[in-house]
Amino acid sequence: MSRNATTAEGWDEEYEAGRWAFLRALPESGRYGILGMWLKLTGTLSEVLDIGCGEGLLYERLAPLGLKRYVGMDIAPAALEIANVDPAVAALVAGDMHSFEPRPGERFSAVVFNEVLHFSDDPVALVERYVPFLSKDGVIAISMYSPARPDSGANRLIDRLWAATGDPARWQVLDDCRLVSDKKGVTWRLRLLKPVA
Repeated sequence: MSRNATTAEGWDEEYEAGRWAFLRALPESGRYGILGMWLKLTGTLSEVLDIGCGEGLLYERLAPLGLKRYVGMDIAPAALEIANVDPAVAALVAGDMHSFEPRPGERFSAVVFNEVLHFSDDPVALVERYVPFLSKDGVIAISMYSPARPDSGANRLIDRLWAATGDPARWQVLDDCRLVSDKKGVTWRLRLLKPVA
């Protein structure tokens, strides 16, 4: 398996070469379904910020559920060019998740980190960085690929993030689940959080 890109140019090349087209496949749909139902059932579809949105697949899944406003941010302009979004509802922004800033006064009912936190050296700090961008009663939704090897770097990273966001003084864990695709032989860890005021 090839290593992931580390620059906007590298990500552009990967999207242009079709490396991420598999994300549209049916076996990937389960995690989108969980994320979508979480936001629908918590009433947080009004203003969604999708960090690392790629070509806007989460937007496509949320739109039929009653999505009101969507901001998708990704490091790869080529991915954003592929996205098929309604400009009346959605805005796409090229940028880095470590330095992204919303417009002054802009707040979100939900911030989604869908398969992107593995690309941060410190995902705990990154998730904390987005808390001030939440509106009152806003949520943070996380989905992360979990390799089969328990001691993998990815699983150690998930363990650190889950330990930090499991602190009841800082976070309310609204849901926490593992999704296994037998078809793909892949596991994802998902968590829905609300910061403690």
